Amino acid sequence: MSENRTAQGTESVSKGSVLLLIDHRRNRRLLADWLTSEYEVVLPENGLDVSFDLCIVDEASFSRHRDELERKKEAALPTFLPYLLVTSTTSPARTPEVWQGVDEAITTPIEKAVLQARLDGLLERRRLSVEIEREKEQSEERFRTLFQTAPDPVFVLDADGRIEAVNDAFCRVSGLTRSTVLGERLESIDAFPNDSLDRLAADMRGQGRNPDPSPYSVTYMTPDGETRYAEINTTLMRFDEEMPEIIGIIRDVTEHKRRKQELQRQNERLDEFASMLAHELRNPLGIAQGYLRVAEMEDSEDAFEEVRGALDRMERMINEMLDLARKPDALNDKEITEFYDIVENAWSRIAPPEATLVLENVEGEISADIDRLSQVFENLFRNAIEHVSRDVTVHVKRISNGVCIVDDGSGIDPDERELVFKSGYTTDNGTGLGLSIVQQIVEAHGWEIDVYEGSTGGSRFEITGIDFE
Repeated sequence: MSENRTAQGTESVSKGSVLLLIDHRRNRRLLADWLTSEYEVVLPENGLDVSFDLCIVDEASFSRHRDELERKKEAALPTFLPYLLVTSTTSPARTPEVWQGVDEAITTPIEKAVLQARLDGLLERRRLSVEIEREKEQSEERFRTLFQTAPDPVFVLDADGRIEAVNDAFCRVSGLTRSTVLGERLESIDAFPNDSLDRLAADMRGQGRNPDPSPYSVTYMTPDGETRYAEINTTLMRFDEEMPEIIGIIRDVTEHKRRKQELQRQNERLDEFASMLAHELRNPLGIAQGYLRVAEMEDSEDAFEEVRGALDRMERMINEMLDLARKPDALNDKEITEFYDIVENAWSRIAPPEATLVLENVEGEISADIDRLSQVFENLFRNAIEHVSRDVTVHVKRISNGVCIVDDGSGIDPDERELVFKSGYTTDNGTGLGLSIVQQIVEAHGWEIDVYEGSTGGSRFEITGIDFE
């Protein structure tokens, strides 16, 4: 049971070392001879600066070494370092100070078996205390390791709400060092803006330092200036009833919140899609049904043409609403492609033979989602054809920071220019979705789109922020 660290007394005890502080030389030698076969006997040849698991001391030696023995016993705490007092029947009455400093006493003469039983009992208590302390230290070390290496930020607050400890993740997320935050109140840390910790601070002040068990929703600022969202779960720890502590774990829920918001937007988009589809299809469907009855009764080619027109309009509505439901603001991988090819291909798919496309300085490559950008020009060309005429002339040309698309129609009323990109807005029998989809795709690329009056009175759409290669 010898210990390797005298002061702490926390190393495992092997055989059991016994220090003999016996003033009488012959008695000390006799006792050493008795004990050597069972224990490691230590003699104070160089004072008490030795390691031992139990001290056998007589009254004279105890009185002489009392202060030093008390210091060694105190230094060994919280482990048990036993002192066995050897006394005689003729000794004077012991003082309270003596009894407070020793753990057991034996009266000489004593049989060897009895002495060994007493020693073994004290050494067993010593061994158990060392083992318990070692297990405690191992547990504390495991806790410290878990605390420091936990992936989520963790903090410990004292009874006054001041930070006692933080882990590495807390420092990494806040961008602050331990020395900066220790002793500070959590709500005063700059990483938590906008009074997001007011509820936690109020609960600690108003509920006897017992915070609300439900998570606290907070915002925090990362070192690079990004605002993120988190939940703080707290637990009240009462290791000391007078000085309770609060342990808090910060769990980042930014992605969860964003997914929830995205799901909400998708639900809103689906609701919008369903409402528009039901509303917009009802009119052309009624037209088609009415003219179909006329065509059946009168065999009228004009009636059949109206039916075909209504069905074509329904098909276009369905296609545009499907485009809206597929999230036009969600891009696929961008590719480098010739801008000229995108414009030409979009025109060839949309324009009737009577329409004219004029291109000016559209050479150069562009990085974009080709399918989505093609949809932008298809919708803009279709908008010009439907609002002007089938023989419309459309100019597409590069400007200083982008491209413009200009038709030769009568233009858009100034009061309506702010409304044309709103979903569902239309001045004729269209769906009102085409330009809304255009704006979403353009903004998803990081560009901007605006509408003006052209130099000759038509509509002029400008897409700006484009970088040509």
